[in-house]
Amino acid sequence: MPKLKIVLINDDPERAKFIQASLIQHDFDVVASLLIKRLNMNNLQQPHADVILLDMDHPHRDIIESCVSQFDLPTVLFTKNGHKESIKNAIEAGLTAYIVDGIQPEKLDSILEIAIEQYKKHKKLLDDLHETRNKLADRKDIEKAKVLLIQMHGLAEEQAFNLLRKNAMSHRITMGEMARRLLDAQTLLQSQFKE
Repeated sequence: MPKLKIVLINDDPERAKFIQASLIQHDFDVVASLLIKRLNMNNLQQPHADVILLDMDHPHRDIIESCVSQFDLPTVLFTKNGHKESIKNAIEAGLTAYIVDGIQPEKLDSILEIAIEQYKKHKKLLDDLHETRNKLADRKDIEKAKVLLIQMHGLAEEQAFNLLRKNAMSHRITMGEMARRLLDAQTLLQSQFKE
């Protein structure tokens, strides 16, 4: 099994060195070790890693949100802070796992594997939701475009649908996009005649 690639982000330089050495000793690949106070999210490159491991005494929501959005990787926080409000804020910021304990490399493998699988499941749910919303928006726009064609040209519903489909195919775009182009053109024409 290949080594898990970890980006370690810590708020204490001495602890960061110790944890990094311990992770390497337990057969993890630490591809980057970063200190929070020197962390500049704007200048960071996307690391080739499997997981972000945050080790913070006092979790800050903005740091967690930055890590989650910047890296788009499973993000696991280890902290001594077990306050409910801190946990809630961290989870809302997009954290994959919140562990109220120190990093114990001998137990880390299973924690990270669970976090990675949880992240994949969550990402798939978000992708499915996005796809469903797009399909629903396409259907609404197609219906509006069909009504427009029926009203403007006296077509039957099936004829309007077939005309949309034929034009979408000839332009190599989806029917939803074709419908939006037609609706946008109609809106443009209406605004021109109102002036």
